[in-house]
Amino acid sequence: MKVLVTGATGFLGVNLVRRLIQEGLMVRALIRNTSNTLGLERLDIEKFYGDVLNRESIANALKGCDVVFHTAGIVSLWVPNKQAKKMMWDVNVGGTINVLEEALKSNVEKVVYTSTVSTIGIKKGEPADETTSFNLGYLDIDYINSKYEAEIKAQQILGKGLPLIIVNPSYMFGEWDIKPTSGRMILEMAKGKIIGYPPGGNNFVDVEDVAKGHFLALKNGKVGERYILASQNLTYREIFEKIAQIVGVKPPTMRIPYSLSMGMSYLSEQWSKHISKKEPMITVGLSKMGYVNHYFTPQKAIKGIEFSPQTPIDESIKKAFYWFKRYGYL
Repeated sequence: MKVLVTGATGFLGVNLVRRLIQEGLMVRALIRNTSNTLGLERLDIEKFYGDVLNRESIANALKGCDVVFHTAGIVSLWVPNKQAKKMMWDVNVGGTINVLEEALKSNVEKVVYTSTVSTIGIKKGEPADETTSFNLGYLDIDYINSKYEAEIKAQQILGKGLPLIIVNPSYMFGEWDIKPTSGRMILEMAKGKIIGYPPGGNNFVDVEDVAKGHFLALKNGKVGERYILASQNLTYREIFEKIAQIVGVKPPTMRIPYSLSMGMSYLSEQWSKHISKKEPMITVGLSKMGYVNHYFTPQKAIKGIEFSPQTPIDESIKKAFYWFKRYGYL
């Protein structure tokens, strides 16, 4: 079986490609000319240069493929200008439409689309599941809203006959976070830059488990269903304490008031936008997320696609930390 993986050079994409190779599948990786291919070096795969914004390149990449894993997307809580905002929506929504519609034309056997738990709502007092309606639009975060819109479009194409399965990963830790994305939490803690914690929480999961979950969705998932790929619900204080212990620093002990967090994030964004020209350590979107209990249950995936056992989060943090050290991030 030959599979096409979009977003193959990303954090999840690299781990997914490696997992699919382990499972004996032939992998064709869709790669942009400007992408960092560090994670794909020396792997027995076929590299195909194209872009999810280019329909012709997608159609060509699909030739001879039986399955599509669509992981490509822009993952960021910082949108500094209208151009960046447009690009995020173009890639996350337009790119998804392009890939899924071309996959429908190509009559592939199955498509596994990577969404996010952020397209699922949250509940008070208990973890959310796949039936929980989206209710995070009020945060006004382009990443979340664009992924929600993309999932709506995916469901519409499903209705046209696409054999689609959707997976919704939570906050991932692990190796090959090249950009880095979620691993910035570990890097900033190791550098002593995290001085406090917000009162909210999140669900954390090992990226290799998520990659395995994608394969299990292909193998055991039902067309038309979506599966939360998640593991442990922790407050930010708890996850910061775990990270601090592993990287060898003192954990932050100050709970940051909402007004202070928002003020710091606004100033951080302005500094990045006008002076440093680099992504800020803390964004307004990240601050907003810090005051939400973003908790989820993977029970449907555990029962439906055998998504268990899962790696302890401490081990995931260790793997990420040592990978960052090995590749010169620390």
